[in-house]
Amino acid sequence: MAGLVPFLRRQVRRLALGRARAVNAWRARASVLARVPAQAGPGVESRAIGSFERGRALAGGEIALAGHSLRHDGPPWSLTPPDTAFRDALHGFDWVEDLAAAGDARARRTLAAWVADWDSRYGSGSGPGWAPGLAGRRMIHLSCHLGLLTATAGEDTAAIRRLLRSLARQERYLARAWGAAAPGAERFEALAGLVFVTLALGRPLARLQERARLFGAECARAVGPDGGIASRSPEELLEVFTLMVRTERALEEAGRLPDPRHREAVVRAAPTLRALRMGDGALARFHGGGRGGRDNPGQLDRALVDSGARGRGGAGLAMGFARLQAGRTTLVLDAAPPPGGAHAGRAHASTLGLEISVGRRPLVGSLGPGAQFGEEWRRACRATGSHSALVVEHVSSARFTGADPVLGDRLTDPPAHVEAERVEDPSGLWLQTAHDGYVAPFGLVHQRRLFLAPDGLDLRGEDTLTATTEAQRARFAAAVEGAPRLGLAFSAIFHLHPDVEAESGPAANAVTLRLPSGETWIFRQSGGALELAESVFIDQERLEARETKQVVVTSRAVEYGGRVTWAFRRAEDGAPSTRDVVTDSAPAAGPPDPG
Repeated sequence: MAGLVPFLRRQVRRLALGRARAVNAWRARASVLARVPAQAGPGVESRAIGSFERGRALAGGEIALAGHSLRHDGPPWSLTPPDTAFRDALHGFDWVEDLAAAGDARARRTLAAWVADWDSRYGSGSGPGWAPGLAGRRMIHLSCHLGLLTATAGEDTAAIRRLLRSLARQERYLARAWGAAAPGAERFEALAGLVFVTLALGRPLARLQERARLFGAECARAVGPDGGIASRSPEELLEVFTLMVRTERALEEAGRLPDPRHREAVVRAAPTLRALRMGDGALARFHGGGRGGRDNPGQLDRALVDSGARGRGGAGLAMGFARLQAGRTTLVLDAAPPPGGAHAGRAHASTLGLEISVGRRPLVGSLGPGAQFGEEWRRACRATGSHSALVVEHVSSARFTGADPVLGDRLTDPPAHVEAERVEDPSGLWLQTAHDGYVAPFGLVHQRRLFLAPDGLDLRGEDTLTATTEAQRARFAAAVEGAPRLGLAFSAIFHLHPDVEAESGPAANAVTLRLPSGETWIFRQSGGALELAESVFIDQERLEARETKQVVVTSRAVEYGGRVTWAFRRAEDGAPSTRDVVTDSAPAAGPPDPG
């Protein structure tokens, strides 16, 4: 009986997915009934940043997308995609901006040939590109470069007619299918694409206004009062924000005002994105985010500037993340439960995990998303141990259902209560946090206390595990009874960025960290055993994971608790650091000094 409910849930989900696929296929094929305009509209300005180098390589047959590079002569549609990310980038026309940036005759011919060949193969509603999000992404790219495509066609009126027919069909499909897109970036892509293609085809004003209202309603629904989105992924928030800003500008340039809810969402989201930004200009990598703006460092800057939205947010949480910044040191910590519902399949067990940067140099972070290397990597990278967090007995602070063929590998039993309190006083910045993700398996509450000195050169932390209530102590006693050794092992883990050189010393409880800038930092700990172990860093724009190190402080929880303290301090190494903030007085005492 215990397995009957999950079985029935899978069957219902399987039937629903089957019905959704059938409806989507019908909508795609019904797109052939679209009315084709006699000529294109006034066009839409592209605000994306293409790469001249990538565009030249594409025109030469080198197709680099989603971390993969393949060689192919002619249009790429006969290629076998190495993974779904490559396939989606291909059918989402992510390469259009790069070919447009190259701009020479060969690049323009390549662009026109690839678009025409896609239409001849899939334009009647077949193929993997007929999903609402991908179709919307395609429409944004094509609408922004419709003028370039028609200019390349020249006097070939039949080619221009085919191009307009293709856009009209995809417009009809999006108008009926956008609601089936997954909430978040995919749905915003579908709605933004619908607005863009409406402008590009010069459709009637009433139709444009209705679609602008739909976009505004989605902005109000998806962007919360704190400027965040339900997935809690900083990278996805950047994608949503970019789409909101580009759509707003496209409407304004066409002489149309966006829905007021649209503008309000932009104003809410901008300070949240600024709060999630590390010192190198990229976003903190949490809940599936892997690039965080690193592959296109201009995207965040351009979107924030184009938005015209001001404000950096207050001292509270930003989409559930806490931020400490002093001098050149920036720290972002996951201070809320992981997302659930439709987003549980991508959520990471990263509660109280942190990232640290010094100036423009990343210091501590996480492994990354891992999906590009397969399902096992993806699942492993979602575990608590793949983040700079605390792990008890190699168990994550949330559990995973397992690789269900229908529901996927969803995160379950996350921390029910997560607390975070930030205090600023003359001694520096304090952050007191806690979560109960280890109460169910071990009866332990995890508390992480942080202190950052005013000059940013002294970061101290304390990780504590406690069992205080009668129920918690009973659970702890039961867990200890089944343990092979005294107490329960726990580890505070700090994954270093691969550009950081690490070596043990100068003392037994210390590790020396050298940044590419020439700065030297010393990590010290007290209360545990220190290890400098192997780790990896996953960059979605690279074909292989990069080797790096992790600093691990291991101890054992006995007699209903355990504690370790640690610190990152800038060494007096004489290295030039003109950006350091110098203070006249030493910072007051923070958490216990690990020595």
